[in-house]
Amino acid sequence: WNFAGMLVAGLAFALAGGCPGRQLFMAGEGDNDAGIFVLGMIVGAAVAHNFGLASSPQGIGAHGVTAVVVTLATCLFIGFTNLKRA
Repeated sequence: WNFAGMLVAGLAFALAGGCPGRQLFMAGEGDNDAGIFVLGMIVGAAVAHNFGLASSPQGIGAHGVTAVVVTLATCLFIGFTNLKRA
């Protein structure tokens, strides 16, 4: 599930327009969209840890697999609905 989680993260970052580091620098330069993205990363990490979605040394979180599948489906839906037709 590590690979699937990184797949979801990579797809989400690609849909957002760049890696988290780039978003952080753009937020520092005054880009409001990037600032909201950075706040979303912080809130997302807090939610994942507080509700048992994140993995720990004891293993995969109770609902981590479901979260990965739902998030992957959501990102794919967003990506395919925003395709530009030639």
